[in-house]
Amino acid sequence: MSNKLSKKAQTLIEVSPLLKICLIQRLSDKDSIELLGKNGFKMSPATYQRYKQEYNSGTNRRFLEIARNEWANEHLLVLDKLKYIENQYWELYAEAETPMEGKNILDSIRTLQVDLLIIYNETPMIAKVKETLEAKINMLELKKIETT
Repeated sequence: MSNKLSKKAQTLIEVSPLLKICLIQRLSDKDSIELLGKNGFKMSPATYQRYKQEYNSGTNRRFLEIARNEWANEHLLVLDKLKYIENQYWELYAEAETPMEGKNILDSIRTLQVDLLIIYNETPMIAKVKETLEAKINMLELKKIETT
């Protein structure tokens, strides 16, 4: 059996980014059809409705895709950004010319630390990894006690 996609499936793949734009911008059907036409996908209102419905029916697949790939990456990206910002604050602190400037920068660092803790404590994946690591550490400590 051939792995070749049907023309309809291939077209849906190609128009999906445009359909996403139409939904994000909350374009009317008429404006959406016009946008698709300007981008090389001329279609009737009925054809547009079929593609839109097919795109929307893929919501569960999209959630699964986000859960598999984007969720962890986005959390890591946010953590990396906050750590970068913290490093920049420390550089600014080192260059502070007045005690008040230094205090304000330290206040910003403290606020940033709270944000980091919230992310660490409220992210289920990080909590699960932490729980697993704590269990392994406890097992190693028990083994260490047993051997002494």
